[in-house]
Amino acid sequence: MASVDANREVTPALLRGRDGSLAVLREGELAPGLEGQLCQHVFADGGERRDSTVVLTAVPEGVAFAPALVCRDREELGGERPAQLPSERWQETELESAEFNRRYLLLSLAGQDPLYVRELFTPATIAWLAAEVPAGFSFELNERFLLVAVPGHRQDAAELDELCALAAELARRIRAEAAEEGEGTGLFDESEKLAEIEAGLAKVHFEQPPASAGIAVEAFRERARRQPSVVLRALLWGIVGLGLLGVPVALLTNPFFGLIAGGVAAYLAFWVASIMTAARYRWGRISVSRLGLEAFMRGYADSRGLREENRWRFHSRHRSLQLPGTAAHVLAGPIPAADRDGLFVTLGDAAELRSQGVEVAYTTDRPLAAIAVVAELADPEQARQLAAGELPEGLRVEVDDATVAIWRPVLGSLLFTAKGFDELRAEAGRLLAGVEPARNLRTEGSRAAPGGASSPP
Repeated sequence: MASVDANREVTPALLRGRDGSLAVLREGELAPGLEGQLCQHVFADGGERRDSTVVLTAVPEGVAFAPALVCRDREELGGERPAQLPSERWQETELESAEFNRRYLLLSLAGQDPLYVRELFTPATIAWLAAEVPAGFSFELNERFLLVAVPGHRQDAAELDELCALAAELARRIRAEAAEEGEGTGLFDESEKLAEIEAGLAKVHFEQPPASAGIAVEAFRERARRQPSVVLRALLWGIVGLGLLGVPVALLTNPFFGLIAGGVAAYLAFWVASIMTAARYRWGRISVSRLGLEAFMRGYADSRGLREENRWRFHSRHRSLQLPGTAAHVLAGPIPAADRDGLFVTLGDAAELRSQGVEVAYTTDRPLAAIAVVAELADPEQARQLAAGELPEGLRVEVDDATVAIWRPVLGSLLFTAKGFDELRAEAGRLLAGVEPARNLRTEGSRAAPGGASSPP
């Protein structure tokens, strides 16, 4: 079971605002088949306050089909919609139940298979949600996290047990529906975003593959600084700087000194404003940070003989492999120093970004990303032996049957470097070379768009 931490605002309902709080009441096994945290949550911001009791758990099996979904009680939250990333769009779904539609606001991300949403909300589940759960009952899925909430701070042990049991039942239903999906059916569709990314990538040409994501991002920022809207905004700030310093100096001394001081202030204001505005610039809905990361990943793949795969198909294929986040890029090809093919995967662990509606986060509190090599061994015993063996410092291994994921945390995806990628792939290859040759991991040659991890999703 993937670990959960309700102190992280991994779904929109966990946002606390400036003055909110969260108290953990129980953690671990909350009900049969359910591990997570039971908490009392307070959202408080200005004059707005909302108390709730929540259960947070992980359901990674459904990530490939429903990366994000919101089902909110209309009376409790007034039909309030969650924040929206600039490159994403929430869409409302009405089911064939007037009672359900009156009670709940059901939202999913554009690109999610509407058929899967309707399969998830079976007639039995709709009836259960409409009649057998308490007033105010709401739930949210975001990447691998599932949050179940009811209004108010419940104190009675029986009520808390009931909430945990309801969360366990909901998680079971979500897992059961995900298990019925075929490997390539119902996958999240990012083709619209992919087309925008492809158009944006044409704005900058690299003679050589960029050595890091940061270098690629800087190239797109420099390109953005020449955009008319960026230049105009910078000029306006330059005029402000000229007036703020030049006029007082001219009045206190003489016009010549005022002109010099104002010119210096105007130049500095123009320079700073152009950098800041370019950093936030977008071609369509795609930010310079996202385009830089994409250009780096494409360059790395091409220079190493790797091909990009559909990240949602990867999650569908590896539903029970415990990974430190959601796949952003999946590259297939040979593993260095090992006589086998496998997958090189970058992962983002920053679900908070969608909750807050922001794309980029910087923190030293914990890693926001990870890189992994995923390979399939001949049998589960080999995988267990590899995981139990001595590992290089900083490496970790997850095992699912005969599949192994050898991974390392990274503070954020904008810190990715080709050197770091090569080092992990070489270390993983040496570990895999110590086991008997096995059949290659199946690959799929289709290309798919990544999500933002720390540049996010």
